[in-house]
Amino acid sequence: MRRNIPVVMYHSVGLPKKDWIWDFLTIPYGLFEDHIRCLRSKGFVPIDFKEYYSHVRFGAELPERSVFLHFDDGYLDNWVFAYPILRKYGFKGTIFVNPEFVDPAPDPRLNLDDVWEGRARIEDLTPHGFLSWAEMRVMEQEGVMDIQSHGMTHTWYFSGPEIVDFRHPGDPYVWMDWNENPEEKWAYLSADPASRPSRLGSPVYAHGKSLEVRRFFPDERLSRHLEAHVASRGHAFFDQPGWRSELHVLAGEFRFGNQLHESTETEDEYRRRLHWELGESKRILESRLSKEVNLLCWPGGGYESGSVEISKQYYLATTLASRERKRGVPLMDGDHVRVERIGCPHVVRKGRVEYTNGRYLCHFLREYQGSVSSRLVRRCLKLVKLSCGVG
Repeated sequence: MRRNIPVVMYHSVGLPKKDWIWDFLTIPYGLFEDHIRCLRSKGFVPIDFKEYYSHVRFGAELPERSVFLHFDDGYLDNWVFAYPILRKYGFKGTIFVNPEFVDPAPDPRLNLDDVWEGRARIEDLTPHGFLSWAEMRVMEQEGVMDIQSHGMTHTWYFSGPEIVDFRHPGDPYVWMDWNENPEEKWAYLSADPASRPSRLGSPVYAHGKSLEVRRFFPDERLSRHLEAHVASRGHAFFDQPGWRSELHVLAGEFRFGNQLHESTETEDEYRRRLHWELGESKRILESRLSKEVNLLCWPGGGYESGSVEISKQYYLATTLASRERKRGVPLMDGDHVRVERIGCPHVVRKGRVEYTNGRYLCHFLREYQGSVSSRLVRRCLKLVKLSCGVG
């Protein structure tokens, strides 16, 4: 009998980095250990992709309380904290890696095992960054982490000529820096945000995730014109309330007075890029790790019908974005499997994401599998968490 197998999505596991724009993705490692401890105590059984695929595709039997754990993006803390905790409790997971973000470090770095065995202190660990090939190989060889594909770039691209913002101090457009210097992407989490090479004043055009939009290429002369204007005014320029309006006016005047050289990918160019994104990621991961890579997790849930069709040429299965899960998209598409995932449960209090504890997670997963009693308990726990922050 095919079961409703929960696939739980994590990202970063470790120490929240308050100056990171996506710090809400980090679950504190102590809370993560509580998750895994509770899962084991309640009889949940970890499975990997091969087991999940065999169950969905061919009806292979799985334990009633099977759980498939995902870790997106290949963060270093998956090695530092998540891997030792999973191994401690006899659990396993799957990490989705973008080759462009892999750290070139030649040797595995310290992790929680070194702390537990007295070789290091928590303060000695490097909590922020991305995995190296050496670390991935160790986790693979131990059978604790299975490395699968997250595409090559995990970025955003301009998709049209509309200007939606401008680069400014503390902006969230770090992906524009990635696109200009892809060879340095792996280092961005460990760098001082103030040292980011952002081009202040440069236009931010309408954009979308790299695997769902045709790429727009703006005229760099307009960018240089606005950057020069900002540079001439200094950082005080951004202290004035109307700085965005001023840059919009300047951009409009430049466009009116100049013949711009702009272009957008043709459909053929877009499809070639998709083949590179999806095929090259698989090739590099398989070559570096000496294994088969058959599962793709769409970065940021960004895809469209064309990219889905191309992905079938490289992968046995791909993840399903929440927008399609809510529409009831079937999990089987011919021979291709779509993996339905659920986010790590959390609440939002005072504008901050707060992850819930292991007891909540277990009831959350049993509710997902159809337990009415777990739904009632989980709702009560949520009320307690929202009212007093406990749970």
